Amino acid sequence: MNDKLQTNVNHFDNENICIAYVISRLEDDAAEYIFAQHHHDASHSYILIYELFEHLKEIYDELNRNRKCRREYNALRQA
Repeated sequence: MNDKLQTNVNHFDNENICIAYVISRLEDDAAEYIFAQHHHDASHSYILIYELFEHLKEIYDELNRNRKCRREYNALRQA
């Protein structure tokens, strides 16, 4: 996604356009997480695209870490 924004910098020339584009491309859980944060009445709406990417990174790093721990735990139980 970041590559798309960098490659087409002439189309994505300000933060609001970048944020709107990224949000429009999200689906499922990612969309729900971000819509809740970016809602127009939200007190902590995204100002920079970096903030949106960091929020997604936090969410999915934690989810991936939890999945990995569960897999490792189940592997230990089966051993």
